[in-house]
Amino acid sequence: MKEKSVETLPLGWKFVRLGEVCEIIAGQSPDSSTYNTEHNGLPFYQGKADFGLVSPVPRVWCSEPLRIAIKGDILLSVRAPVGPTNMANENCCIGRGLCAIRADNINVDRGYLIAFFKHYETKITEMGSGSTFQAITIEDVKNIPIPLPPLAEQKRIAGIIQTKFEAIRNLNTLLKTQLAFTSALSPSFLRQAFMGEF
Repeated sequence: MKEKSVETLPLGWKFVRLGEVCEIIAGQSPDSSTYNTEHNGLPFYQGKADFGLVSPVPRVWCSEPLRIAIKGDILLSVRAPVGPTNMANENCCIGRGLCAIRADNINVDRGYLIAFFKHYETKITEMGSGSTFQAITIEDVKNIPIPLPPLAEQKRIAGIIQTKFEAIRNLNTLLKTQLAFTSALSPSFLRQAFMGEF
């Protein structure tokens, strides 16, 4: 990922490598004999296929997890495809297709970090390499450059973005409700229109 020059950052901001301000946990797939659908153990996420809109949706559990992400960790898809993110909403087992990114909340705010990954997803995708399928290494993830403002400014930015996203989600819900209502009315409305019942 190409960095901007330091001179283009606002006063008080700096570029850091992700690994300098976050713990990066590489996923590791446990033995398939430990997988189950009976909710025995931790939810097991293998990659983007398990992602929901904000957090992953459990389909499989693992009774003997090898690598664990904790609630609040950012889950980054590191292979086929590279770049999409979700947030762990509970402790979970992560396989090789994911890594967990744990903000230290001293140097970097988790909300700001989530916004960063959403904004830079395409650039992270471009980092992927491989002839069979695209992938990035944990070292690649640790070396991702991130523009870092002071913590108070990070929180302010994250708050603004969160408010905007909530407004978008609310609008989306309203539109879906109106569309369902309109769809339910359409057959009756059309029948009345073409039968001269207006």
